[in-house]
Amino acid sequence: MYQAFVAAGQKLKDKYNSIPPDNRRRARNIILLIILILLFKNRIMGSIRKMFHKDINKLEVNNSNLTYERGEYFSMCSTLESAMNGTGTMEESIMDVMMRLKTQDDWNFLQKSFGVRKKDGGTFYADLTGDLKMWLGDDLDSGEMEEVRDTLRQHGITY
Repeated sequence: MYQAFVAAGQKLKDKYNSIPPDNRRRARNIILLIILILLFKNRIMGSIRKMFHKDINKLEVNNSNLTYERGEYFSMCSTLESAMNGTGTMEESIMDVMMRLKTQDDWNFLQKSFGVRKKDGGTFYADLTGDLKMWLGDDLDSGEMEEVRDTLRQHGITY
């Protein structure tokens, strides 16, 4: 087994030495870049997520306009997460939560309460990390999204 690794390494070294010096430098830089990306991918992804989800933290909420107690919003978030996580979507559960929202502050506080979560993509899709709007956009088709927006608009809520 050890000899197989040595032989494979020697083949790679010979191939590398057969490359012209300019291309060799370029190949070395690409390999170094790939290694750096692999080493720091979590930090890189974290920074990218923060860039896309800064708007959640900037949402303003007037607590006197909230329709429910704070704990109820966290319960709604759990319902939404259960309805959208994994394979399949429970559209009726999503609509039930959306129909309960009465003010813009309800919608904003729900988004803040939901925060940024990791979503299990299920069997056939990749996992997704995002805010409530990302989750809804991922799970609902255009007709269902329009239904959500219409439900919110009925109460004067801007999506």
